[in-house]
Amino acid sequence: MEISIEISRKLNQRYTSFLNESGLADDAIAKWRAQLIHFIGTAILDQNDASVTDSVADWSVQTAEGAVNYGVGIDDLMLTVRCYRGVIWDYIEKEIDIEAMNPFSVLKVNRIIDAILDQTAQVFSVSYVEYHTKAIRAAQKAFNEVSFPVVALSDQVAVLPLIGELSEERASILLENVLPKCKDLKINDLILDLSGVPQVDTMGTDKLFQLKQSLSLIGINLIFTGIKPSLALPMVNLGVSLDQLNVKGTLKNAISAYKLMQ
Repeated sequence: MEISIEISRKLNQRYTSFLNESGLADDAIAKWRAQLIHFIGTAILDQNDASVTDSVADWSVQTAEGAVNYGVGIDDLMLTVRCYRGVIWDYIEKEIDIEAMNPFSVLKVNRIIDAILDQTAQVFSVSYVEYHTKAIRAAQKAFNEVSFPVVALSDQVAVLPLIGELSEERASILLENVLPKCKDLKINDLILDLSGVPQVDTMGTDKLFQLKQSLSLIGINLIFTGIKPSLALPMVNLGVSLDQLNVKGTLKNAISAYKLMQ
């Protein structure tokens, strides 16, 4: 524990404050760091213990995941490896008479410490990037799921205003979320307003027509509004005829057609 406390002291204030603000007490942080010290000690005392490598990998993965969850940057995380290395050797020099040791033993201990800390740094990097990427994707998915509001204008009609580029991925999420919402509302018509969409790629356009066909199967008519010239081209490229679509120039025109305008 003495070494892990010294590591905590030497780490920069920003990294430590991140963990403390997360609700982890100082002693909990020190105990967690002490685990890596324990693994290093085990490796030095029993150099045939193959389980240390797996234990270090598991510890490093969990630490990297925690860093992502608590908003700790990769640069701050990697700083801990340097602190471990420095503090461990400071402790060894203070507590052990290195000059009295066999030089080969010192080299062997140095290799063991370096190997474990190098492994820690490597797993930190790979795991951090992996978990950070997952966190970004999860946040993007959550945002996309709430960015398709189906607003009921009456018992029969609802409107879905789209804003932003409609990629294939986003269009797929649209397809997954809008169908059940429309079914729950028990509407007859859905107005899909594209006036806030600057661009739709070909695959995204294909998803829109899948939405039209899927809605038709459950008895709901899809009305397109706000189609810009830049959006019309992908539709033409897909070989879609305007005769197949119910298109109104603007959202206002579509609403007026249903006599919902005050």
